[in-house]
Amino acid sequence: MNNKKILQMAQQESQDEGKLSEWRNMSIVHYIMLLVAWLFIFTIRLLKNESIDDLFFMLLLLALGHEIYLFEKKRSMTNIIVIVVLLVAVSVMGWNLMSGIFK
Repeated sequence: MNNKKILQMAQQESQDEGKLSEWRNMSIVHYIMLLVAWLFIFTIRLLKNESIDDLFFMLLLLALGHEIYLFEKKRSMTNIIVIVVLLVAVSVMGWNLMSGIFK
């Protein structure tokens, strides 16, 4: 290959890295803003003595997604146990939330 073709490929790779970096940074910003909103709602509900079951459901669902991601990276028995426990917790809490709607 000639030098011009190599230079074009290097520039394209640099642009791709920049796009990936930008997406990662935006994901971090979105995650932080959602966490701040969750904490705000959590605080308001605690002060008003309202139910926070749905907020804990969201937190458990977030933890489940995080553990599944970690399991894909590093498969271990600990990850499997935590995933099973979180699946049970999410299922039970989801069932309780749904049964509360239909009362």
